Amino acid sequence: MKITLIKACAPSEFKKYKKKRGGPPQSLFSAAAATPAHHQLQMIDETVQKLNPKKINADLVVLFFSTPDAIHGYQLADQFRARGIQVVLGGLHPTFMPEEAAKHSDAVMTGECENIWQELLADAESKQLKPFYKGTSADLDHVAPYPVDLIPHQIYDGFWSVLVSRGCRHKCSFCLVPGMLGKTRYRPIPAIIEEIKNLKTNWLELHADNLTDDRDYALALFKALEPLNINWVGETTIKIADDPELLEAAARSGLKYILIGIETPSKSALKYSGKGFIKAENIKAQIERIHQHGIVVDSAAILGFDEHGPEIFEESVEFFNDVEVDVCVPVIMIPFPGSRVFQQLDQEGRILTRDWSKYDGTHAVYEPKGMTPSELEKGATDFYYKFNSTGKYMKRKLRQIKQLGTTTALYI
Repeated sequence: MKITLIKACAPSEFKKYKKKRGGPPQSLFSAAAATPAHHQLQMIDETVQKLNPKKINADLVVLFFSTPDAIHGYQLADQFRARGIQVVLGGLHPTFMPEEAAKHSDAVMTGECENIWQELLADAESKQLKPFYKGTSADLDHVAPYPVDLIPHQIYDGFWSVLVSRGCRHKCSFCLVPGMLGKTRYRPIPAIIEEIKNLKTNWLELHADNLTDDRDYALALFKALEPLNINWVGETTIKIADDPELLEAAARSGLKYILIGIETPSKSALKYSGKGFIKAENIKAQIERIHQHGIVVDSAAILGFDEHGPEIFEESVEFFNDVEVDVCVPVIMIPFPGSRVFQQLDQEGRILTRDWSKYDGTHAVYEPKGMTPSELEKGATDFYYKFNSTGKYMKRKLRQIKQLGTTTALYI
């Protein structure tokens, strides 16, 4: 059977953000890794590749997408179905909006794919797809490595992704990970090491939503990585800065760039969102400890919490500059369908639009409590220009050259 897997991605600021910071998407590559070799497989990631729907010749098309790309994904699905091609929709948005997705597909796949993928492919081969396939938590002891022959790592600027874990025990109000992937599960460390050894690049994302959640596992992983001489990026919490042994082990293993969800200087907003463990008054010292190991710190500034008033924009600019975050983009809080914050805002009648293309972090798609939607959008734009003003930018670059080295400073 000819199968085409597509990560749908519409032109937007959200796409630019993903292209700059992302590697191979988990949904797309997990399905590819689980596909038996006797099928003829094609993969397209619209984040970094161009798609011409008319040139797709397949028996089955599987489209994965998140909320900002949903309308675009539906349009693609409708085009393929008009040509008689079977279409399955999966990923974050179809998982939480399955009835909506069903209007544009022959089948909707929710959750993780591995435990239902063989059944789905067999049904597609006999042209007897069921309307819904409900994925369950995969056993990560048995997942296959991502294929490296269908989309080369050069497409991602020489960057690749290796799955370490799925799920997260934290339940942040705006996050979909716990609802999609459940509690944290880890791959066996030997499987990760073997996969890395077979790659043709030494720049990797160690894909985990909270890489250091299990301290003992993280320490064992970092020790196993040391002999490989790789450079890697990852995502964890600011707590890593309070554990000298863990931080040093991560640095020795090749950690060069870390994404940490600091989000906001507002204590009340952090508490509401499920991140009360972040103490704004400690952030500067914590980031300084990370910088001492030559590691770049990236954190978005999330704007538009109910606890935010018009003063939050200037306060956030000064805060993120003062604590010396290296990379920071303003993001208007996105109430993704399936999140606790979407449910709350919807019950309160504050959702302003279900035009999913606007759920990209640059539009106010809900009625804020402390300001108007237009004030929120303007404030986010102002944050970007003030944080990146010539004076602040040059000061930040000089500091980065001193702390991180010229090559790294100029790259970021």
